[in-house]
Amino acid sequence: MQRFTTPTALTSIAGLLAVAAAASLYWLTGSGPALAEPASITISANPIVWNPENPRDAQAGSLTYIGGLELASSHPDFGGLSGLIVGKSGDALIAVTDQGNWFTANIQADGDRPTGLDDALLAPILDASGDQLSGKRNTDAESLTVAFGADPRNSPTLVGFERNHRLQSHDLTSLGFEASATLIEDFGVFDNLENNGGLEAITYLPDGSLLALSEKTFDEDGHIIGARLTADSATPVRLKQHLPYQLTDIDVLPNGDLITLERHYSALAGVSMMMRRIPADALETKDPLDGEVLVEANHTRSIDNMEGLSVRQDDDGRTLLYVVSDDNFNSVQRTLLLVFALGD
Repeated sequence: MQRFTTPTALTSIAGLLAVAAAASLYWLTGSGPALAEPASITISANPIVWNPENPRDAQAGSLTYIGGLELASSHPDFGGLSGLIVGKSGDALIAVTDQGNWFTANIQADGDRPTGLDDALLAPILDASGDQLSGKRNTDAESLTVAFGADPRNSPTLVGFERNHRLQSHDLTSLGFEASATLIEDFGVFDNLENNGGLEAITYLPDGSLLALSEKTFDEDGHIIGARLTADSATPVRLKQHLPYQLTDIDVLPNGDLITLERHYSALAGVSMMMRRIPADALETKDPLDGEVLVEANHTRSIDNMEGLSVRQDDDGRTLLYVVSDDNFNSVQRTLLLVFALGD
């Protein structure tokens, strides 16, 4: 079956409509079984070029494509990756899935170019009572972060959920996958988020505050709503929407600038992806956050439903952007891990 990311390759209207219907259903509802207990899994990783029509092309807007992998596993619970954290040294990966699971792995690499994943694990995310999450309303994990400058292997991990909108902190460093959730106070600012448009993007800022933005809940001017949270307060924040894109993740650069990951999908045109860079001082104003577009790409490039973003610096001080796609447990989509370098 043709992937919906290349709709022009379909040879019949019937085929197009069938793929569009299947893709639309998954994009609206998601699918996939619930994981009962932690499981070691094997991941196959095939290298992919940025531009299939010109394999030597590494230009991605103002970014440089370093390398990428198409990931797959025979395990039925692999997929649906959303939030992403890559460790400071580039060899550890943590993600969450929209079925309420953790996914961890070690990244094999040639320099900064990923070549494979090993020691991969899936495990259910637990609630505050230490029980496994159940029901789509409670399992839809969409975002992930750790303290600014911290490594995921020695810092509590924060997970954002939509539908039942909430923030859960987990101490994986000492308790591993048995870590129950500590609910983070949000002062009621997320009570009225759209059911399937909630806490899609979270990141800790250099001052220790948390920036949390929704996917598709808007103010009266059409701006994406969110908040900047501290231990005792919540300050409203807005992000200017660049139609037709929807926000899927955000992370922060060492200097405090923000990087957004945004995507769009249509049944006829397939998927597209955009990333923006927002100056750190934009957070000190009351204006909607906005910044320069770093890259905008459509189905002619090796992308899918890009949902997770993580920033790190390599040993030479080069800033790397890792992005991962959510395949929605849909056979016409792919799980991709892509790495880009940010210019000066």
